[in-house]
Amino acid sequence: MSCKNAIEIRNLSKRYEIYRYPYHRLFQTLTRGRKTFYKEFYALRDFSLDIRKGECVGVIGRNGAGKSTLLQIIAETLRPTSGTLTVNGKLAALLELGSGFNPEFTGIENIFMYGAVLGLSEQQIKEKLPRIIEFADIGDAIEQAVKTYSSGMTMRLAFAVAAHIDAEILIVDEALAVGDVLFVQKCFAFLREFIKEHTVILVTHDIAAVRDLCSRAVWLKDGRLEMEGDPAQVTDAYLACCYGPDRGGMPLPEPEPEVEPEVEAPPAKLLLTDDIRREIWQKHSEALPQYTFFDFDDEASSFGRGGARFLDIAFFDREGSGEKLRHVGGGEKITLRFTIQALEDLSSPIAGFAFRNHRGENLFGDNTFELYCNDPQPVRAGQTFYAEFCFEMPRLPSGEYTLHAAIADGTQDDHVQHQWFHNCLTIVSTYHGKTGVMVGIPMSRIELKTVSSDTGEI
Repeated sequence: MSCKNAIEIRNLSKRYEIYRYPYHRLFQTLTRGRKTFYKEFYALRDFSLDIRKGECVGVIGRNGAGKSTLLQIIAETLRPTSGTLTVNGKLAALLELGSGFNPEFTGIENIFMYGAVLGLSEQQIKEKLPRIIEFADIGDAIEQAVKTYSSGMTMRLAFAVAAHIDAEILIVDEALAVGDVLFVQKCFAFLREFIKEHTVILVTHDIAAVRDLCSRAVWLKDGRLEMEGDPAQVTDAYLACCYGPDRGGMPLPEPEPEVEPEVEAPPAKLLLTDDIRREIWQKHSEALPQYTFFDFDDEASSFGRGGARFLDIAFFDREGSGEKLRHVGGGEKITLRFTIQALEDLSSPIAGFAFRNHRGENLFGDNTFELYCNDPQPVRAGQTFYAEFCFEMPRLPSGEYTLHAAIADGTQDDHVQHQWFHNCLTIVSTYHGKTGVMVGIPMSRIELKTVSSDTGEI
């Protein structure tokens, strides 16, 4: 095993025998293999992967793809049918909620039992106990039987123990899905610190979490390794697969080449909003917040059935009139306009968008469904139509952002994707605010006031 690898997996498979009737198991035993009474099902087949030390790997895939089977084998709670697995380092696993806990024991008793299973001595557990209890933050329930816990409380306790046993490798299988928002934030803060010096395998359906936390993504499909590599590329390919041929994932038809006359680009238009910092910016122009909008890239990565296609995506002023906006300062009302051509009849078109940061996280966005779900706006094949979104442009920290857009037909839960663009338009922010937040907003007033010690008045 390479000293650089925390985990090495070679040709791992897990096969199950599926019997139609219970008595077929007896027949199988009596015939001693001369006749087969079962069907083979491979939850995992010929899977190989190296996970380096200090790496955070996100494992994605549909339900039944083999993700949990893989993690159970790595955690040694399940034996593989064939293949080899080598783990180099102390491993802690958060698999099925409550696995490793005795429901009849109290939270405190389970901490000692779970810690012992993970290799800690009684003295080591006693030393870590106050921090575990504080992290779990379940109050007096720590003295009650685990069988009385909610799923969220069970997850809190399990994560707290796993986070404090000084493991070198941490496996998390959808454990955060049932947590409340404050505890999930605490867990993600812990994971960000843990990842700096340790190895993490994260199984989740939260694509944004994979893009944010992971340095590599692994996509499992039908028990096999479908793709692995850069999280943004792997998750984009996975999303396209989720809308396969039956859900609108066929390649788009090649549009007819259009020859457009060359025209001089319109002059840059800069919008500014009222803000108490305006006077400061006028004195220090280099600090002026500003967005630059680039042109729509119709050759960006996309997928869909092809019953409709985007002709243009652009920003305009709040009325949606005049020339395209090239620059805004942030805080103004602007209009995002889609120009779309229907290539087949659309009974209930849905257009939507989202802004992404450099980690691939969706920062904000919307779609047309809710406004038109009770009053669909059908479009005939060959028609060109528009979708417009008017909103106040927030202030995002300096950096590069991208927009992805989609046009579908149907409902929010049951629709066909006709074209889904990834990163089809780039927005560059040059806002140098030091507020420490992801999204900034214009302020009409910021003030410090003192209270009179004599009168108590401001």
